[in-house]
Amino acid sequence: MTVRRPGLSALLSAWLLLLSAGPGGLSRAGLIRKKPPVRRGCLPLPEEILEQMYGRLTVGIMSAFHHALQLEQNPAEQHNGSCPSAAWASAASGPRLPVNLLSISPWAYRMSQDSSRYPRSIPEAYCLCRGCLIGPYGQESADFHSVPVFAPAVVLRRSGPCVGGRHTYSEDYISVAVGCTCVPNMEPEHRGPQGNTI
Repeated sequence: MTVRRPGLSALLSAWLLLLSAGPGGLSRAGLIRKKPPVRRGCLPLPEEILEQMYGRLTVGIMSAFHHALQLEQNPAEQHNGSCPSAAWASAASGPRLPVNLLSISPWAYRMSQDSSRYPRSIPEAYCLCRGCLIGPYGQESADFHSVPVFAPAVVLRRSGPCVGGRHTYSEDYISVAVGCTCVPNMEPEHRGPQGNTI
């Protein structure tokens, strides 16, 4: 028994039939199926490009936060996020404690997260005590209070529509708490019966 192979004329006639079907001939013939178009949103810029853009804006600015980033990344060095007692301060005083915990207005750091900016995570300081540790034995005094100290910082903020399928960014200036300081309580002035201050 011999098997017949399709002849050249049969292959040629099939090819001509497909070509005569027009530009969509292959898909109408059922040989090629088109996928429905996929709608995509804006894609983020690659991390390397964001780093380069941000680096040009912040030469030297974020170096002040370097020690804070190290504190956040090393959980063995993290301390309780509450106002240290006098006993803790005297027992823990030593060269290994960072300056933010040795201050009379101690502070700690938490990471501020925002997915619409670069960098997405920024360490921000918060005060551990309401008052200041200025008592004779390092106790908290209510005559003074701890307040955050702010510094300006520049970030890249996602803005505007997509360009070429990617998000666009522009520079934005924000205030970031970088530490705490001790200030006296401001008592309101008392006025006497004639309106004079006492």
